[in-house]
Amino acid sequence: MNFKCTSLIAVALFYFSLNTLSQQSSTIKKQLDEHFEQAMRYKEVSLYGESIGELDQVIKVAKKHGYKEKYIEASIAKAELFRKTENFDRGIELLYQLKDTKKHPKLHVQRLGRLAALYAEKPDFPKELKADSINAFVQEGIEISKQLGLKAEEAGLRNELGFSQSRAKKFDLALANLLRARRLYNEIGDEENEMGVSINIFDLYVGMDDFKTADSIHPILTKKIENTNWHTMKSKLYGIISIRYQVTGDLIPELKWAEESHKSTVAQARLMNSNQMASFRVIHDTEQFKEEAFQKSLDLERQKGKTQQLLLLSSILILIIAIVILIFFREKRLKLKLNNSVQDLNLMNDKYEMLIVESNHRIKNNLQMIISMLEFTRKGMEKSNTDIVQSMSGKIQTISALHKHLYVDVHNEYVDLDTYFTEIIEHYKNIGLKHSIDQSVSNVKVRSERIVYFGLILNEMLSNTLQHDVSNGLNIQLKIEKRDDSYLFNYSDGSLHQESTRKGMGTTLIKKLVGRIKGEHYQLIQNEGTYQFEFKTD
Repeated sequence: MNFKCTSLIAVALFYFSLNTLSQQSSTIKKQLDEHFEQAMRYKEVSLYGESIGELDQVIKVAKKHGYKEKYIEASIAKAELFRKTENFDRGIELLYQLKDTKKHPKLHVQRLGRLAALYAEKPDFPKELKADSINAFVQEGIEISKQLGLKAEEAGLRNELGFSQSRAKKFDLALANLLRARRLYNEIGDEENEMGVSINIFDLYVGMDDFKTADSIHPILTKKIENTNWHTMKSKLYGIISIRYQVTGDLIPELKWAEESHKSTVAQARLMNSNQMASFRVIHDTEQFKEEAFQKSLDLERQKGKTQQLLLLSSILILIIAIVILIFFREKRLKLKLNNSVQDLNLMNDKYEMLIVESNHRIKNNLQMIISMLEFTRKGMEKSNTDIVQSMSGKIQTISALHKHLYVDVHNEYVDLDTYFTEIIEHYKNIGLKHSIDQSVSNVKVRSERIVYFGLILNEMLSNTLQHDVSNGLNIQLKIEKRDDSYLFNYSDGSLHQESTRKGMGTTLIKKLVGRIKGEHYQLIQNEGTYQFEFKTD
């Protein structure tokens, strides 16, 4: 009898748990879809900040509950918004953080396409490396698209690649890719994107100065596009036609088409404003509807939950009433203790964070005050004495710059080396460093407790340059470049270091500081005034 009762309880509890989990899963999926749809609505009316906020909600919930595909989709959409707002570095970083995207081929192709677009539009990227990277991303995406029959994705990638090749004057390759992209869009019935590719083909012929072919194309394109509301494409097409006539010196047609391009730009702005107002109304109405639906859903869920609980309790109440009472009081007591502990921990953590922030802020201010006092003291002193004051000021400024980073964000465990060096160099320029400085520092972040040694190393090098009174016409080279598994630090002021200089206190201190950061292969090239060593990050 006892075994049967226990089995009944187990089955009832399993059913109740399974049903609860199913309801939770359905609620989470609905929540993800609502946030994603809202993000797309914001994107359509160029409210990119609000759109990113909605996508952040999708990413957070999807990551927490293991919805990997939705997490990837939202991250790719967010990277595209970073591209639109010209925040290229954050977009590239976000896409590189995505792992195992190959398990979702369509999303993987989209990720490759966004990477190619970000690299193409990033202005400060080396030209040859940019071309190689774009080609690698696009070719991989095209191969996957062809294997899986993803025509829209293949067309988009070929259009991206063809446009890039056209700009690089690889016209034959560009034309082949653009024609293939146009054919694919035609096959899937995407007239708008087909027109976009056709405009890129027309642009290619203008870039080749093949005006005969270009003049045979643009009347067809203008006729197809004239009765549409594709104002952005109109503006682009008319602008290219204007450039075509500008090249041949035909002023009247050039001005005519330039005016048409301007009119289309204005029409697009008006259409966007109109769409924004309509979308604002839809968004407002949607938010109200969602709030009402959410409240009704909560009421329904409460009522449904009560009914299920009554059905369950009616079948097992007599058998487990004593156990339920004991568990209830035990859980309540434990929960109370846990809540108290959590509150205490949160309070202590908040106080700790405030203390750390305030400490770093005050340390930074105090160090700045000391620097100001040293600079005031240095005025009017003899050259031999000002060198000592200047050296002390540089070391203190190095530490002050670090505390500036730490009080801005208490969780700033890592500090960007390039930003840190820039602040130190700026200090030296303020105290009399007249040399020009070519600064090229790779994207490397160093732990906050370790980076101060890097600052002191640079401080000593700059101090030595000033102390040795090298001609102001020389150029200082500061370069940190990535090696296979390490970084090469190179500093050169082009001066000649005498043997006595090489054994001086500043040079000796530099060597010891390099040892503190576990630097390797340290050397001072005497006839070039060059310091070199290698180091690794944590």
